[in-house]
Amino acid sequence: MTRTNLLFLCLVPSIVLAQKKPAEIPDGPRGGGTVFSKCGGVFGSSLGGNDRCYEVTVNKLQVQIGSDGTNDDVSVKICSDDKKTCCTTPALNSAFSDDWSKNDLETWGKKYFGPCKDKKFKIKNGLELTLQKKGTDTLGVTSLFVEAETIAKDKTVETERFECGSYKIGGGSSNSSSTKSKFCKTSPYVYERIKVINVTIGNDGTDDSVKVDICSDVNNVCCKTKLSHLLSDDWSKNSVEIWKEGDMGKCKTMQYKVNKANPDGGPRFTLTKNGKDDLIVNKIVMETEDTYGNKFKYDCGDFKLQSQGRPCVPGVNCSQTKSCKKSTVPKLSIGVPRKTTPRPNSKTTTRRSSQRIATSTKKTTTTRPPFRSGSG
Repeated sequence: MTRTNLLFLCLVPSIVLAQKKPAEIPDGPRGGGTVFSKCGGVFGSSLGGNDRCYEVTVNKLQVQIGSDGTNDDVSVKICSDDKKTCCTTPALNSAFSDDWSKNDLETWGKKYFGPCKDKKFKIKNGLELTLQKKGTDTLGVTSLFVEAETIAKDKTVETERFECGSYKIGGGSSNSSSTKSKFCKTSPYVYERIKVINVTIGNDGTDDSVKVDICSDVNNVCCKTKLSHLLSDDWSKNSVEIWKEGDMGKCKTMQYKVNKANPDGGPRFTLTKNGKDDLIVNKIVMETEDTYGNKFKYDCGDFKLQSQGRPCVPGVNCSQTKSCKKSTVPKLSIGVPRKTTPRPNSKTTTRRSSQRIATSTKKTTTTRPPFRSGSG
């Protein structure tokens, strides 16, 4: 053996030890994202509530005016969706520009909000915005967007955006007041909760520990959890496994931002396991519900976690990630009994909590001093 070969053999152990094993992603929620708290409980408190609310402050209003502008004073009333918290801005105007003129795109920042500046609104679904003015002149608004912010879990600022739609007000007597209220929903995304995960296992099940990791397609919010039960043979070959929201451990009631601008888009889904026992999954389908009660179904495809007796290598043979695609929505699977596959030479078990399911037009923008930005 040459001196060079001997030196190489001596260095190999050191090189192997120097290569750090990738840190395993911990179970539970991670990333930034909006901080949610319990709400909708007894007498509107968090006690016993299964809803999730979050707190925002409004920092910008963007108003696209149509062909009907106005010279009258216009103000905005902002309310939480339960109407327990409200405030009204002063008349939104500036001394050196023609506000609310036809076809203008008006942007109003915090410094114009008066008592609404830095006001906190605890909401579940969105905000209610009311345009109000006095006088006989009419006003047509083609779109109104609200930009808000909240403090994320990692202490950064998370932006929230709400779409209010169009308004038409005015036309009364000179002393009358005209108002129009609209409910403003999140846009271009919605918050969704995972209600059901339907797993069709192929001809190779596993006794290894299996986990799922679900991530938003809008921000870096993810949640990882193990899917297993003590009294049944999970992940056995040729079985259909149904996991409800209550089975998802620390990921129960997680809210994920999902981009609704992409009609086929959806959350990212990672299936991972430890050990050398292979797993073939023919199909995984997720059923979700957004904060407005709309139900969605996502096809996450098939997964093959095959190590062939080799050590588990994340991203190679013991984990796989896919983007789920939105598909037709059936009724949620809640309340439908499910079958479990018994382990060989063992008693048949029944999963107590389980279920089974069968297979803008472009507008003219005017620029006018002073410049108004969302920083207020």
